[in-house]
Amino acid sequence: MRKLAHVEKIEWKRPIEGADRIELVGVLGWQCIANKDEFNPGDLCVYIEIDSVVDKDNPDFAFLEKRKYKIKTLKMRGQLSQGIVFPITILHDSKKHAIGEDVTAALKITEIEDVIPRPKPADDMTRLRQRHRKLAKNRVFKWFMKFKWFRKLAFRLLLPKKSSGKFPDWISKTDEVRLQNMPEVLEEYKGKPMVVTEKIDGTSSTYGLRKGKGRKYEFVVCSRNVRQEDMNQKCFYDDNFYWVIAFKYKIRDVLTDIAKKNGASCVIFQGETAGPGIQDNKYKLKDYDIFGFNLIIDGKKLDSCKAKEIMASYSIPWVPVLDENFILLPTVEEMLSYADGRSVVFDTLREGIVIRDHENTTSFKCISNKFLLKHNL
Repeated sequence: MRKLAHVEKIEWKRPIEGADRIELVGVLGWQCIANKDEFNPGDLCVYIEIDSVVDKDNPDFAFLEKRKYKIKTLKMRGQLSQGIVFPITILHDSKKHAIGEDVTAALKITEIEDVIPRPKPADDMTRLRQRHRKLAKNRVFKWFMKFKWFRKLAFRLLLPKKSSGKFPDWISKTDEVRLQNMPEVLEEYKGKPMVVTEKIDGTSSTYGLRKGKGRKYEFVVCSRNVRQEDMNQKCFYDDNFYWVIAFKYKIRDVLTDIAKKNGASCVIFQGETAGPGIQDNKYKLKDYDIFGFNLIIDGKKLDSCKAKEIMASYSIPWVPVLDENFILLPTVEEMLSYADGRSVVFDTLREGIVIRDHENTTSFKCISNKFLLKHNL
Protein backbone atom coordinates (compact mmCIF):
# COMPACT_ATOMS: atom_id res chain seq x y z
CA MET A 1 0.00 0.00 0.00
CA ARG A 2 1.31 3.46 -0.90
CA LYS A 3 2.44 5.61 2.00
CA LEU A 4 0.04 8.55 1.73
CA ALA A 5 0.45 10.09 5.19
CA HIS A 6 3.75 10.11 7.02
CA VAL A 7 5.65 11.86 9.80
CA GLU A 8 8.20 14.33 8.47
CA LYS A 9 10.19 17.39 9.51
CA ILE A 10 9.59 20.99 8.48
CA GLU A 11 12.69 21.87 6.46
CA TRP A 12 12.08 25.57 5.92
CA LYS A 13 9.46 28.28 5.84
CA ARG A 14 9.17 31.58 4.00
CA PRO A 15 6.58 34.35 3.60
CA ILE A 16 4.20 34.80 0.70
CA GLU A 17 4.20 38.32 -0.66
CA GLY A 18 0.98 40.14 0.20
CA ALA A 19 -0.30 37.34 2.49
CA ASP A 20 -0.76 37.98 6.22
CA ARG A 21 -2.28 34.68 7.33
CA ILE A 22 -0.47 32.05 5.29
CA GLU A 23 3.11 31.15 4.41
CA LEU A 24 5.09 28.46 2.60
CA VAL A 25 6.69 25.50 4.34
CA GLY A 26 8.93 22.79 2.94
CA VAL A 27 8.58 19.05 3.66
CA LEU A 28 11.05 16.72 1.95
CA GLY A 29 10.99 18.10 -1.62
CA TRP A 30 7.39 19.34 -1.37
CA GLN A 31 6.13 22.89 -0.97
CA CYS A 32 2.93 23.46 1.01
CA ILE A 33 0.86 26.43 2.12
CA ALA A 34 0.28 26.54 5.89
CA ASN A 35 -1.15 28.94 8.45
CA LYS A 36 1.36 31.60 9.41
CA ASP A 37 3.58 30.70 12.39
CA GLU A 38 1.94 27.29 12.77
CA PHE A 39 5.29 25.61 12.12
CA ASN A 40 8.97 26.29 12.58
CA PRO A 41 11.92 24.57 10.84
CA GLY A 42 12.72 21.33 12.65
CA ASP A 43 9.15 20.72 13.88
CA LEU A 44 7.70 17.26 13.38
CA CYS A 45 4.52 17.22 11.32
CA VAL A 46 2.18 14.88 9.49
CA TYR A 47 2.38 15.33 5.75
CA ILE A 48 -0.50 14.02 3.58
CA GLU A 49 0.29 13.64 -0.11
CA ILE A 50 -1.76 14.71 -3.10
CA ASP A 51 -3.98 11.94 -4.56
CA SER A 52 -5.20 11.25 -1.01
CA VAL A 53 -8.73 11.13 0.40
CA VAL A 54 -8.99 11.92 4.11
CA ASP A 55 -11.47 10.44 6.58
CA LYS A 56 -14.68 12.48 6.36
CA ASP A 57 -15.67 11.34 9.86
CA ASN A 58 -12.55 12.82 11.42
CA PRO A 59 -13.38 16.35 12.71
CA ASP A 60 -9.77 17.43 12.04
CA PHE A 61 -10.56 17.19 8.34
CA ALA A 62 -13.98 18.88 8.42
CA PHE A 63 -12.63 22.00 6.67
CA LEU A 64 -11.93 19.87 3.58
CA GLU A 65 -15.62 19.06 3.01
CA LYS A 66 -15.91 21.59 0.17
CA ARG A 67 -13.05 19.81 -1.58
CA LYS A 68 -14.79 16.45 -1.10
CA TYR A 69 -12.01 15.52 1.31
CA LYS A 70 -9.55 15.15 -1.57
CA ILE A 71 -5.98 16.46 -1.47
CA LYS A 72 -4.95 17.94 -4.81
CA THR A 73 -2.43 20.39 -6.26
CA LEU A 74 -3.49 23.99 -5.57
CA LYS A 75 -2.27 27.42 -6.56
CA MET A 76 -2.87 30.31 -4.14
CA ARG A 77 -1.41 33.80 -4.28
CA GLY A 78 0.72 32.64 -7.19
CA GLN A 79 2.28 29.85 -5.13
CA LEU A 80 1.96 26.10 -5.69
CA SER A 81 0.86 23.92 -2.79
CA GLN A 82 1.09 20.14 -3.05
CA GLY A 83 -0.19 18.09 -0.17
CA ILE A 84 -1.19 19.29 3.26
CA VAL A 85 0.71 19.58 6.54
CA PHE A 86 -0.70 19.07 10.03
CA PRO A 87 0.89 19.41 13.47
CA ILE A 88 1.99 16.06 14.93
CA THR A 89 -0.81 16.44 17.49
CA ILE A 90 -3.32 15.37 14.83
CA LEU A 91 -2.37 11.79 15.75
CA HIS A 92 -3.92 12.35 19.20
CA ASP A 93 -1.53 10.11 21.09
CA SER A 94 1.49 10.47 23.35
CA LYS A 95 3.78 8.20 21.32
CA LYS A 96 7.18 9.26 20.11
CA HIS A 97 7.01 9.30 16.33
CA ALA A 98 9.95 8.87 13.98
CA ILE A 99 10.59 10.74 10.74
CA GLY A 100 9.28 8.72 7.82
CA GLU A 101 6.77 6.77 9.92
CA ASP A 102 3.71 5.69 7.92
CA VAL A 103 0.48 6.90 9.53
CA THR A 104 -1.79 6.26 6.54
CA ALA A 105 -3.80 3.54 8.28
CA ALA A 106 -3.91 5.37 11.60
CA LEU A 107 -5.60 8.36 9.95
CA LYS A 108 -7.71 6.21 7.61
CA ILE A 109 -6.30 7.85 4.50
CA THR A 110 -7.08 6.26 1.14
CA GLU A 111 -5.88 6.92 -2.38
CA ILE A 112 -8.26 8.70 -4.75
CA GLU A 113 -8.11 5.75 -7.13
CA ASP A 114 -8.95 3.34 -4.32
CA VAL A 115 -12.37 4.85 -3.62
CA ILE A 116 -13.71 3.75 -7.01
CA PRO A 117 -16.10 0.83 -6.38
CA ARG A 118 -14.64 -2.44 -7.56
CA PRO A 119 -16.82 -4.68 -9.73
CA LYS A 120 -18.11 -7.85 -8.16
CA PRO A 121 -16.41 -11.04 -9.36
CA ALA A 122 -18.43 -13.20 -11.75
CA ASP A 123 -20.59 -15.82 -10.02
CA ASP A 124 -19.62 -19.50 -10.21
CA MET A 125 -22.16 -20.34 -12.91
CA THR A 126 -20.90 -17.53 -15.17
CA ARG A 127 -17.29 -18.55 -14.60
CA LEU A 128 -18.08 -22.16 -15.44
CA ARG A 129 -19.78 -21.15 -18.72
CA GLN A 130 -16.76 -19.00 -19.59
CA ARG A 131 -14.21 -21.72 -18.93
CA HIS A 132 -16.14 -24.75 -20.24
CA ARG A 133 -18.35 -23.44 -23.03
CA LYS A 134 -19.02 -26.77 -24.78
CA LEU A 135 -19.69 -28.66 -21.57
CA ALA A 136 -22.06 -25.95 -20.31
CA LYS A 137 -24.18 -26.40 -23.47
CA ASN A 138 -24.36 -30.18 -23.16
CA ARG A 139 -27.98 -31.30 -22.59
CA VAL A 140 -27.18 -33.95 -20.00
CA PHE A 141 -24.84 -31.62 -18.11
CA LYS A 142 -27.48 -28.86 -18.13
CA TRP A 143 -30.07 -31.26 -16.77
CA PHE A 144 -27.84 -32.37 -13.88
CA MET A 145 -27.01 -28.73 -13.11
CA LYS A 146 -30.60 -28.33 -11.90
CA PHE A 147 -29.57 -30.18 -8.74
CA LYS A 148 -27.75 -28.32 -5.98
CA TRP A 149 -25.51 -31.28 -5.06
CA PHE A 150 -24.34 -31.60 -8.67
CA ARG A 151 -23.68 -27.87 -9.05
CA LYS A 152 -21.59 -27.91 -5.88
CA LEU A 153 -19.56 -30.86 -7.20
CA ALA A 154 -19.14 -29.28 -10.67
CA PHE A 155 -17.91 -25.99 -9.25
CA ARG A 156 -15.45 -27.78 -6.99
CA LEU A 157 -14.01 -29.90 -9.80
CA LEU A 158 -14.16 -27.54 -12.76
CA LEU A 159 -13.34 -24.10 -11.35
CA PRO A 160 -9.87 -22.99 -10.23
CA LYS A 161 -9.22 -23.06 -6.51
CA LYS A 162 -7.59 -19.62 -6.51
CA SER A 163 -10.03 -16.82 -5.81
CA SER A 164 -10.81 -14.70 -8.84
CA GLY A 165 -9.50 -11.19 -8.72
CA LYS A 166 -6.62 -11.77 -6.30
CA PHE A 167 -3.46 -10.05 -7.51
CA PRO A 168 -0.63 -12.63 -7.78
CA ASP A 169 1.77 -12.52 -4.84
CA TRP A 170 4.71 -13.22 -7.15
CA ILE A 171 4.28 -9.92 -9.02
CA SER A 172 5.02 -6.46 -7.59
CA LYS A 173 2.42 -3.78 -8.27
CA THR A 174 3.53 -0.73 -10.22
CA ASP A 175 3.94 2.56 -8.41
CA GLU A 176 6.88 4.92 -8.93
CA VAL A 177 7.92 7.18 -6.04
CA ARG A 178 7.74 10.92 -6.69
CA LEU A 179 11.00 12.83 -6.64
CA GLN A 180 9.68 15.11 -3.89
CA ASN A 181 9.59 12.11 -1.55
CA MET A 182 13.24 11.24 -2.20
CA PRO A 183 15.06 14.53 -2.98
CA GLU A 184 18.34 13.03 -1.72
CA VAL A 185 18.55 11.03 -4.96
CA LEU A 186 19.70 14.16 -6.81
CA GLU A 187 22.91 14.22 -4.78
CA GLU A 188 23.33 10.45 -4.58
CA TYR A 189 23.20 10.01 -8.38
CA LYS A 190 24.83 13.32 -9.27
CA GLY A 191 26.71 13.09 -12.55
CA LYS A 192 25.53 9.54 -13.31
CA PRO A 193 23.86 8.96 -16.72
CA MET A 194 20.16 8.16 -16.32
CA VAL A 195 17.37 7.04 -18.65
CA VAL A 196 14.42 9.41 -19.02
CA THR A 197 11.10 8.13 -20.38
CA GLU A 198 7.78 9.89 -20.82
CA LYS A 199 5.13 9.00 -18.25
CA ILE A 200 1.97 8.03 -20.11
CA ASP A 201 -1.38 8.92 -18.54
CA GLY A 202 -3.33 5.68 -18.82
CA THR A 203 -3.95 2.71 -16.60
CA SER A 204 -1.38 0.22 -15.39
CA SER A 205 -1.53 -3.25 -16.96
CA THR A 206 0.48 -6.31 -15.94
CA TYR A 207 1.12 -9.60 -17.74
CA GLY A 208 2.98 -12.42 -16.02
CA LEU A 209 4.17 -15.86 -17.01
CA ARG A 210 5.46 -18.36 -14.45
CA LYS A 211 6.52 -21.95 -14.85
CA GLY A 212 4.54 -24.30 -12.67
CA LYS A 213 4.93 -28.02 -12.19
CA GLY A 214 6.42 -29.80 -15.15
CA ARG A 215 6.74 -27.69 -18.30
CA LYS A 216 3.45 -25.84 -18.04
CA TYR A 217 3.34 -22.06 -17.66
CA GLU A 218 0.77 -20.04 -15.73
CA PHE A 219 -0.25 -16.84 -17.54
CA VAL A 220 -1.94 -13.98 -15.69
CA VAL A 221 -3.48 -10.70 -16.79
CA CYS A 222 -3.91 -7.92 -14.22
CA SER A 223 -5.03 -4.34 -13.85
CA ARG A 224 -3.23 -2.23 -11.25
CA ASN A 225 -4.73 -4.08 -8.29
CA VAL A 226 -6.88 -6.93 -9.62
CA ARG A 227 -6.27 -10.12 -11.56
CA GLN A 228 -8.44 -10.22 -14.68
CA GLU A 229 -9.37 -13.89 -14.91
CA ASP A 230 -10.67 -13.82 -18.47
CA MET A 231 -12.04 -11.62 -21.26
CA ASN A 232 -15.52 -11.55 -19.69
CA GLN A 233 -14.50 -10.35 -16.25
CA LYS A 234 -16.02 -6.97 -15.52
CA CYS A 235 -13.62 -4.09 -14.89
CA PHE A 236 -13.91 -0.32 -14.45
CA TYR A 237 -14.36 0.18 -18.19
CA ASP A 238 -16.86 -0.98 -20.82
CA ASP A 239 -14.35 -3.40 -22.36
CA ASN A 240 -11.83 -5.59 -20.61
CA PHE A 241 -9.01 -4.03 -22.59
CA TYR A 242 -6.41 -5.78 -20.44
CA TRP A 243 -7.32 -8.95 -22.33
CA VAL A 244 -7.85 -7.03 -25.59
CA ILE A 245 -4.17 -6.02 -25.39
CA ALA A 246 -3.15 -9.58 -24.46
CA PHE A 247 -4.79 -10.92 -27.63
CA LYS A 248 -3.75 -7.99 -29.83
CA TYR A 249 -0.04 -8.54 -29.18
CA LYS A 250 -0.16 -12.28 -28.36
CA ILE A 251 1.51 -11.47 -25.09
CA ARG A 252 1.35 -14.99 -23.72
CA ASP A 253 3.31 -16.26 -26.74
CA VAL A 254 5.75 -13.35 -26.46
CA LEU A 255 6.47 -13.98 -22.78
CA THR A 256 6.81 -17.71 -23.43
CA ASP A 257 9.33 -17.04 -26.18
CA ILE A 258 11.31 -14.65 -23.96
CA ALA A 259 11.31 -17.22 -21.15
CA LYS A 260 12.61 -19.98 -23.42
CA LYS A 261 15.30 -17.78 -24.99
CA ASN A 262 16.56 -16.78 -21.54
CA GLY A 263 16.05 -20.12 -19.79
CA ALA A 264 13.77 -18.26 -17.38
CA SER A 265 10.99 -19.56 -15.19
CA CYS A 266 9.26 -16.19 -14.76
CA VAL A 267 8.74 -13.23 -17.11
CA ILE A 268 6.69 -10.13 -16.28
CA PHE A 269 5.71 -7.36 -18.67
CA GLN A 270 4.10 -4.16 -17.38
CA GLY A 271 2.89 -1.13 -19.25
CA GLU A 272 0.46 1.75 -19.40
CA THR A 273 -2.67 1.13 -21.47
CA ALA A 274 -4.30 4.13 -23.14
CA GLY A 275 -7.14 4.61 -25.59
CA PRO A 276 -10.88 5.36 -25.85
CA GLY A 277 -12.50 5.86 -22.44
CA ILE A 278 -9.23 5.78 -20.50
CA GLN A 279 -8.27 9.02 -18.70
CA ASP A 280 -10.23 11.05 -21.27
CA ASN A 281 -8.02 9.56 -24.02
CA LYS A 282 -5.65 12.53 -23.94
CA TYR A 283 -3.61 11.04 -26.81
CA LYS A 284 -6.65 10.74 -29.11
CA LEU A 285 -5.96 7.07 -29.84
CA LYS A 286 -8.55 5.31 -32.03
CA ASP A 287 -7.98 1.95 -30.36
CA TYR A 288 -6.51 0.56 -27.14
CA ASP A 289 -2.75 0.41 -27.04
CA ILE A 290 -0.06 -0.30 -24.49
CA PHE A 291 3.25 1.40 -23.77
CA GLY A 292 5.60 -0.91 -21.92
CA PHE A 293 7.74 0.32 -19.04
CA ASN A 294 8.88 -2.83 -17.21
CA LEU A 295 10.31 -6.13 -18.44
CA ILE A 296 11.35 -8.40 -15.60
CA ILE A 297 13.07 -11.74 -16.20
CA ASP A 298 13.47 -14.03 -13.18
CA GLY A 299 13.23 -11.08 -10.83
CA LYS A 300 15.71 -8.86 -12.70
CA LYS A 301 14.27 -5.65 -14.12
CA LEU A 302 15.94 -4.94 -17.45
CA ASP A 303 17.41 -1.58 -18.44
CA SER A 304 14.71 0.48 -20.17
CA CYS A 305 16.69 0.76 -23.42
CA LYS A 306 17.38 -2.98 -23.57
CA ALA A 307 13.77 -3.82 -22.70
CA LYS A 308 12.51 -1.47 -25.41
CA GLU A 309 14.74 -3.22 -27.95
CA ILE A 310 13.46 -6.67 -26.95
CA MET A 311 9.78 -5.70 -27.05
CA ALA A 312 10.26 -3.88 -30.37
CA SER A 313 11.31 -7.21 -31.89
CA TYR A 314 7.75 -8.38 -31.11
CA SER A 315 6.23 -5.08 -32.36
CA ILE A 316 5.10 -4.12 -28.85
CA PRO A 317 5.30 -0.35 -28.12
CA TRP A 318 7.41 1.08 -25.32
CA VAL A 319 7.09 4.40 -23.49
CA PRO A 320 8.99 7.12 -25.39
CA VAL A 321 12.64 7.29 -24.36
CA LEU A 322 13.48 11.01 -24.10
CA ASP A 323 17.14 10.73 -23.10
CA GLU A 324 19.38 7.68 -22.62
CA ASN A 325 22.16 9.58 -20.83
CA PHE A 326 20.48 12.33 -18.83
CA ILE A 327 22.41 14.03 -16.03
CA LEU A 328 20.21 14.96 -13.07
CA LEU A 329 19.63 18.67 -12.48
CA PRO A 330 20.73 19.99 -9.06
CA THR A 331 17.35 20.92 -7.54
CA VAL A 332 13.84 19.51 -7.27
CA GLU A 333 12.46 22.71 -8.79
CA GLU A 334 14.65 22.36 -11.88
CA MET A 335 13.70 18.71 -12.29
CA LEU A 336 9.99 19.51 -12.08
CA SER A 337 10.44 22.26 -14.65
CA TYR A 338 12.17 19.74 -16.92
CA ALA A 339 9.16 17.43 -16.52
CA ASP A 340 6.94 20.03 -18.20
CA GLY A 341 6.66 19.60 -21.94
CA ARG A 342 4.67 18.14 -24.81
CA SER A 343 3.93 14.45 -25.23
CA VAL A 344 5.69 12.47 -27.92
CA VAL A 345 2.55 10.39 -28.46
CA PHE A 346 0.24 13.34 -29.23
CA ASP A 347 0.51 17.13 -29.13
CA THR A 348 -0.72 17.62 -25.57
CA LEU A 349 0.85 18.34 -22.19
CA ARG A 350 2.77 15.29 -21.02
CA GLU A 351 1.99 13.91 -17.60
CA GLY A 352 5.63 13.92 -16.62
CA ILE A 353 8.73 11.75 -16.77
CA VAL A 354 10.18 8.64 -15.16
CA ILE A 355 13.90 8.47 -14.46
CA ARG A 356 15.98 5.35 -13.85
CA ASP A 357 19.62 4.49 -13.77
CA HIS A 358 20.85 1.91 -16.28
CA GLU A 359 21.27 -0.74 -13.56
CA ASN A 360 17.71 -0.15 -12.26
CA THR A 361 18.92 0.37 -8.72
CA THR A 362 16.69 3.44 -8.41
CA SER A 363 13.75 4.99 -10.19
CA PHE A 364 11.40 7.88 -9.55
CA LYS A 365 8.88 10.05 -11.32
CA CYS A 366 8.52 13.79 -11.82
CA ILE A 367 4.93 14.80 -12.50
CA SER A 368 4.46 18.02 -14.45
CA ASN A 369 2.91 20.75 -12.31
CA LYS A 370 1.36 22.27 -15.44
CA PHE A 371 -0.33 18.92 -16.10
CA LEU A 372 -1.58 18.65 -12.49
CA LEU A 373 -3.07 22.13 -12.50
CA LYS A 374 -4.66 21.76 -15.94
CA HIS A 375 -6.40 18.53 -14.99
CA ASN A 376 -7.18 19.51 -11.36
CA LEU A 377 -5.08 16.72 -9.84
